[in-house]
Amino acid sequence: MIMATEAPESSAPASSARAASKRLTKEQLLKTHNAHLKKQDTLPNAPRPVKQPVMAEAYQASTKSIREVDIIPLSDLEVESHHRGKGIVVKVVSPPFVGAGAVSVVEDEFGNVDKLAIYNQNDSSILSGVPEGCIVAVKEPYYKRNGAEGDHMICVDHPSDVILLRFSDPVIPESLRLGPLLKTAEEWKNAGDTAFLGKDFPTAVFCYSEALEASDDAAFKAPIYTKRAGTNLVLGRYDGAKADSLASRIGGPADWKAYYNAGRAAYGLCEYSASKEFLEKALELNTTNSAIRKEYDRCLARLKEQETGEYDFKAMYASLSPANVHLDRGSFLGNTRVAESPLHGRGLFATKDLKAGDIVFVEKAALMPNQYEPARASAALYALTVRQLCDNPSLAKDILGMYAGDYERTGAEGTTVDGVPVLDVFLIEGIRTKNCFSAPLSTLDDTKPGTIDGRLAKGLWIHAAAMNHSCVTNTMRSFVGDILISRATRDIKAGEELFQQYVPVKSLPDVRNKQYKEGWGFECACALCSTERASPEASRAKRKELLAAVEKQCNKKIPGKEIVPDAAIRAVDRLAKQLEDAHEADLYDKHPRLTLIYPCNWLVGAHRGKKNWGKVVRYGIKVLRNFGFPVPSDESDAWDPREIYSSRDNQTLMTIHVVTALRRLGEAYGTLGQQEMADRCIEAAELGYMMVTGFKNDLSALDQ
Repeated sequence: MIMATEAPESSAPASSARAASKRLTKEQLLKTHNAHLKKQDTLPNAPRPVKQPVMAEAYQASTKSIREVDIIPLSDLEVESHHRGKGIVVKVVSPPFVGAGAVSVVEDEFGNVDKLAIYNQNDSSILSGVPEGCIVAVKEPYYKRNGAEGDHMICVDHPSDVILLRFSDPVIPESLRLGPLLKTAEEWKNAGDTAFLGKDFPTAVFCYSEALEASDDAAFKAPIYTKRAGTNLVLGRYDGAKADSLASRIGGPADWKAYYNAGRAAYGLCEYSASKEFLEKALELNTTNSAIRKEYDRCLARLKEQETGEYDFKAMYASLSPANVHLDRGSFLGNTRVAESPLHGRGLFATKDLKAGDIVFVEKAALMPNQYEPARASAALYALTVRQLCDNPSLAKDILGMYAGDYERTGAEGTTVDGVPVLDVFLIEGIRTKNCFSAPLSTLDDTKPGTIDGRLAKGLWIHAAAMNHSCVTNTMRSFVGDILISRATRDIKAGEELFQQYVPVKSLPDVRNKQYKEGWGFECACALCSTERASPEASRAKRKELLAAVEKQCNKKIPGKEIVPDAAIRAVDRLAKQLEDAHEADLYDKHPRLTLIYPCNWLVGAHRGKKNWGKVVRYGIKVLRNFGFPVPSDESDAWDPREIYSSRDNQTLMTIHVVTALRRLGEAYGTLGQQEMADRCIEAAELGYMMVTGFKNDLSALDQ
């Protein structure tokens, strides 16, 4: 289940570690715990809240094995301390209370009792709600105050800091060692089958694992591996499913199922070449099986997309729905490569010449929850990232290698310790905040009038995240479900670095660079920002003052069909001229003038309402100029709107407003009897609309 609500818990302010002066008794703890259990929401599909990390309270995950730490009694735990080099082994003596985490009452070998809260475990793991009677080990536990005097809790934020111990594990103290609940491998296998039929898949995996450990009979173990592989596929544990599938082979025709499941697991990891190889082996052993053939054909379709970049975007868009945002498509990355950037760290570079409008790359999200509520989207992505890395450690290399700001790493993140990957939730949150993209269900719908504002999911696209920022970019991204489409907004040469806007560019340089500094820790060094820094402070202040005056005069509303009074138009026109004069001609010759876009757009709307088509042309051309596109200085001069995307001299900024300006120009030229110019404007608008939405669409969609 994807965590749907955000419920961060703050620790008490840090203080010097000290022993707890008072602890609640076992009876007190169980009484309170049982009272909470009675109020627990037991609805099967109820959304679970998320405890999102507070970076100010960050601490590193343990990198040690439970065999390398000193096991201490609960009575030795010190409040507000991370017990480095220490560990605890405890028995769960209550059912779990499941909320943002799973809280249980636990007891050590000496009879000491306390509360244990385990966060950030996937529902596919027993640790998301440890059953009573299980034994767990916590490495380098964090012990914290939990409210009232004497109320404390062992808080496990990092999922790799807690281990579910097998009943025969030698680290379990003798007094806690009850022995296995079941004695034979056959009994464990039967228990796994019962759990599977009851759809308790985590327990099924646990039981099948115990059955495998309890048997040395290869013939007995092979079908158990097959059962565990199938269960792991259901849970989305593709790494485990692939390993189990291959372990289930016995060297005969029946191995078709092993290769079939391995192919499905590799497909789930987007390893399409490996999937193809497994499925081909399955077909060799079972040539008539329609299920194998279906999976094989699906795999070939993904490989074709990877190799050619050919997609049926309209069909992809048509298949979208609020319940169907994860599209079954491959990623096309062949036009690009990741390399060291002269600007900052790594960057993305073109491997071939690209024309304006060409696909730069298409990427399926590595991680994107179906959660379009802004207040919950961040928490959902964080939770999904942690849990996918728990379930599929092979993802760790790519995801944990992403930029995370200045968070200090141990270097052991993602490595396997005690059978699980070391996962630091604070590092993961840093990666999320520095690399995630906000995505509408589709960019096409997002451009239409009447679209609900703020309906954005959050996702991680690893390849796209390697691209550096510029306010004046050469690419533009769009979304169809969890597919990110990047298109060239101007002609690009092979070897040229590719840039994107991290967020929509603000008109005022101090405002936008404050956003970059706070969000990513940099000041933009693009051509536009460098130019605006060269502008005298007095000029920047004047432009800021005039823009505020324009917005006040216009009430921040672009005219639609209403008739605007001439006096209001004259007032805005006067302010726009003053604002234009406040831009130094030598500095802004080939650069956008962002503060002029709003008043010129406003004047286009105002004159269009009065059917003053000559002035619509004048201010429509000014809109394009202020986005940085090369246009004539006099609207009577000849020019070709289709060529504005080809210039490499000008620094340009592509948005839906460019498309709208070209449409307005087409309308105006057509009404003025200049049909050839009207057609050229519409052609340029259609190309621009494809850049914005990701694929070719009818411009009339903007009028819906």
